[in-house]
Amino acid sequence: MAERPILEQLAAEWAEQVAQLTDNGARARLDRPPFPATPLALFAQLEDVLESWKQLRREPLEELAERYANGAWTLKDLLGHLATWAREFRREVETVTRGEVFDYVIPFALSVIGPNEWNNRQAQAQRSIPMAEILASFEADTRWLQDLALALPEPALYEEVAFPLSPSGDPAALFKAPIAFLVLGKCQHDLYHLAQIRALLGRWTR
Repeated sequence: MAERPILEQLAAEWAEQVAQLTDNGARARLDRPPFPATPLALFAQLEDVLESWKQLRREPLEELAERYANGAWTLKDLLGHLATWAREFRREVETVTRGEVFDYVIPFALSVIGPNEWNNRQAQAQRSIPMAEILASFEADTRWLQDLALALPEPALYEEVAFPLSPSGDPAALFKAPIAFLVLGKCQHDLYHLAQIRALLGRWTR
């Protein structure tokens, strides 16, 4: 689908949503797209991520790769964190769209045995991967999800499915949500960390 038709359809869709949320002539405030998000809205959310990513790629990332972003992770580790989650989100969506079940669980309890353990294992695993490969991987997996948002039948986007995330830490209590919700979660996760990285680069390069 060409870029202009997408933008035109998205603008029309957004205007319709604004009209539906107008109450007694007072325009409702739209801080984020209503859920369930339409395929075009999901496409646009992911485009925001990719645009922010494109701007980040203009920075001297290779030169600053080994600078510490916090007490444990370097800039490369943080970028690798984005890439490993992009790959994980893609893997999860591919699995559920094939109608398959997961043979693993990612505990998500707010403790040291929660996502921290998974995140740290992934950070260690990607440290030997060249920076260029990490950057390309994030972009490719994000674009794959963007293409899927337009290609997948809408019922499949909104049907509740079980993902291997376990918010309580109980492996038997998997996170259930539509694919659309997972995509929006990825966007929020990515934009949070991209803003964090831009702030770091601003301090390091000024």
